[in-house]
Amino acid sequence: MTPVHDCHKMTKRLLDLLQAANEDRDSQIQGVEELLDQRGDILPSIQPPFTEEEQKLGHEIHLMNQEIEQHLQKLSRAVKEDLQEVKVKKKTMSKYSNPYEALQTDGVFYDKRN
Repeated sequence: MTPVHDCHKMTKRLLDLLQAANEDRDSQIQGVEELLDQRGDILPSIQPPFTEEEQKLGHEIHLMNQEIEQHLQKLSRAVKEDLQEVKVKKKTMSKYSNPYEALQTDGVFYDKRN
């Protein structure tokens, strides 16, 4: 098998992994990282000249990469939203556990005569 075929196979596996409705996002992210690393190792070995079949596979890889990028952006947004939600929950819990911590002292008058 040529490096183009290997890259096409890895890209297809990556797209399938991202399209799968997976509840365990941590394992999905780990799988994506592993496939990207493996595909990154294959990419430098792809050298021209290319046969017609390899050019066709290259075009398919390009189309799959665009779809993969959209899925990765969606996954990134979901992680960012979760982090923001955790931050808000943490702030709310802090206010609940110690409600007088954030009191403002704007109206305090200090008498300098003493």
